[in-house]
Amino acid sequence: MQREQLPDWLATHRPGERPSLRQFLRSRVVFYPGSGFDGSPVRLFGSRHLAHCFVYADYAVTRPELTRQLNEGGFRGYRTLDRIALREEDLVTGTVDYHVTADELLDLGQHAIRQMQPQGTPFGFLEILERKPPLDDAHGPARLAILFLYADGYAAFDALFCQTDGSAPYAVVLEDHSFGGCYSTYGNGGLLHRIASRSDRYPQYLWCAVDGTEPWPEYAPVPGFPVEMGGAHGTRRTLLERQPRR
Repeated sequence: MQREQLPDWLATHRPGERPSLRQFLRSRVVFYPGSGFDGSPVRLFGSRHLAHCFVYADYAVTRPELTRQLNEGGFRGYRTLDRIALREEDLVTGTVDYHVTADELLDLGQHAIRQMQPQGTPFGFLEILERKPPLDDAHGPARLAILFLYADGYAAFDALFCQTDGSAPYAVVLEDHSFGGCYSTYGNGGLLHRIASRSDRYPQYLWCAVDGTEPWPEYAPVPGFPVEMGGAHGTRRTLLERQPRR
């Protein structure tokens, strides 16, 4: 697993500037649907300098809750350099060609349709973090960028990564929560897997919960990589890598 150099746009960012979403997505991106307030993917991928950019998508986290978490605790060893509010046109330009059919959504039933309705006002912002002194590269990169979206994880994955001009994320975090309110699964056969398959936008890695989440069959564990804890309940997760097509 090779390190990623700090992207130029992130290294040179100055507060008040508006980096384009295209610049952000051209970097290695770790996508986390149903993220809550879990900072473990930043610890796993960021501290190893494997990725500098992250997308957290969750429609169960309101903006006041998220802002409070960032302002009061945030990510260990980092402070906010810039917080950039985004508009809808910053995130999606043109028509989005979704890879889920209307029949599939109807098959999920009325409960799923209700779950898809946002409970608050949608929002998105890009958080630029800088490492606190005197910490050095042994702690993590000098800067990180996290895109927070009040959004459906399946739709966000499709819109950001699976369109004609899109590219797959570097990694995706998979954990199915028994009472998480999701209307499908993130694991094998769920909507996220189907979207990735239909658009051929498979990430290089999956960081997958060991218990309760069925891995995508196209992936196998990375030899020698330690099982680490993550999520609100400290579940065990293992790193999986996509296998060559046969």
